[in-house]
Amino acid sequence: MKAYRITIQLQEVHPLMWREVMIPAAATFENLHEVIQKVSNFKGWALDEAGQMYEFNLPEENLRITNDEEAYLEHRMYKENREDVVKRHGDSPEEFQAFNESRLKDLETEIKKPDELHIGYYLEKYQSMEYVYDYEEKWQFIIGYVETVENHAKEHPVLIDGGEAAPIENLGGAQGYNEFLKVYNDSEHPGHKDLKEWAEKQGYKEYDREMINEKLKEVKIQ
Repeated sequence: MKAYRITIQLQEVHPLMWREVMIPAAATFENLHEVIQKVSNFKGWALDEAGQMYEFNLPEENLRITNDEEAYLEHRMYKENREDVVKRHGDSPEEFQAFNESRLKDLETEIKKPDELHIGYYLEKYQSMEYVYDYEEKWQFIIGYVETVENHAKEHPVLIDGGEAAPIENLGGAQGYNEFLKVYNDSEHPGHKDLKEWAEKQGYKEYDREMINEKLKEVKIQ
């Protein structure tokens, strides 16, 4: 089975949290989102539980792939009424022109749903892409293409290697997680014990390759 060897790196967190994964070429961006969630400590892959927004950004294609239904519908409406929308923005007072120009640029970005597109073309062409999870905390990842493998033996993604634990939700983004790690890793800190107990209840786990691979078996790629 054809597959891609990719890297997943969480930005602005120290030390670097990274994963190297083999993912079947038939995977959609929805599948890739689920993989990123399962190799981390996030739970947004189960939308009925967390429901967080996420997006993959490909500015070279003027493309944003997201589960943000509102953004998808707004872009579709813009395409159907482009002339009216452009005229309305152009007729606004001068002090709003810069904002409106930025807004029109955003509306020009193509919006696609994650289950509509497969990852292969974009990985092979651009070699990397940005993934953003949770619009409030803005966890930013870089997905990198390593190689194409023609004879991958598994029908599901496989974790090859990795390093460092991943954050959980509601820590305040990368900055909050860095502060969390200072206390979590300092047994002399007065808040260390309470934080470790809280983190365990929230599902925070150290990096465990075997456990992650068990979770990746749940990813169904058609």
